[in-house]
Amino acid sequence: MGSSGNPWEGDGAAAAEQPPVTGSSNPKLSKKMSEKFERTKEVASTGFEKTKVVTAAGFEKTKVAAKKVKDGASVGVNWIKLKYNKSKLFQKK
Repeated sequence: MGSSGNPWEGDGAAAAEQPPVTGSSNPKLSKKMSEKFERTKEVASTGFEKTKVVTAAGFEKTKVAAKKVKDGASVGVNWIKLKYNKSKLFQKK
């Protein structure tokens, strides 16, 4: 134990033997991490490009479907208007 009685303090000599921990202490590890990061970026980039293509195709399909829905709703609303107006004409007479 240290002089203050703290069991976690340790000896000053034992702490002096260990080198300080830094990011550049192991160049092999740094190179491996860099390579893995580059590979991850490549895979993510490829996946992103695929996603963009699928999204663009889906967006076009959605636009077509939305137009169909809009046209269908418009026809439906016009049909309702005609029915309502016809019934109003019969009521006025």
